[in-house]
Amino acid sequence: MYNRVPRKGTDSISTFPLFFKILAAAAIIFLLFSSLYKMDYLTASDMRTGEILRSWKIRDGEFFTVKYTHSVQLTPVWETYEIQSGDIVLKETIFQSFGAGLPSTSPYDFEITEQGFRLYNIDMKITDLVYRVGAVRANHILIIREKEYPFLDFAEPTEGIKFKTQKMSLMNYLAKEGFR
Repeated sequence: MYNRVPRKGTDSISTFPLFFKILAAAAIIFLLFSSLYKMDYLTASDMRTGEILRSWKIRDGEFFTVKYTHSVQLTPVWETYEIQSGDIVLKETIFQSFGAGLPSTSPYDFEITEQGFRLYNIDMKITDLVYRVGAVRANHILIIREKEYPFLDFAEPTEGIKFKTQKMSLMNYLAKEGFR
């Protein structure tokens, strides 16, 4: 009577709609890509434990600045760095007055600007860029792409913070930083 082809099992019944199959495939591809794709990041870690406190995506040739108030002179200081092939290189520093820990002479190019004394063309590779988070006056601020990140937002007063560059997978970055 009927010329029916017998079917075996549930192969003929779709219990998983096409939309969810596409979504699952896209999620698997994203997870694979984000775990394999490595990007450069500037990380701030606890100097004692090595725990990464915060990280920022950064590219080769990009600059960042650390601004703080000098503890003795109580004047602002800007130190500008460039990322060069994964290294942190001090490019210039600007300060308003001479005093303890601030240069009075220098082998580097020097000029007086509206902001103060500027030493530039320093080009010094910094192997250990460490700052001690100011507890009272220093008010350390990291500036990347004109956005400010106060040290006290990710570190405790008097804590030693070590900055370095490292390659990290996109998945690892998202797990640590979320979507800030």
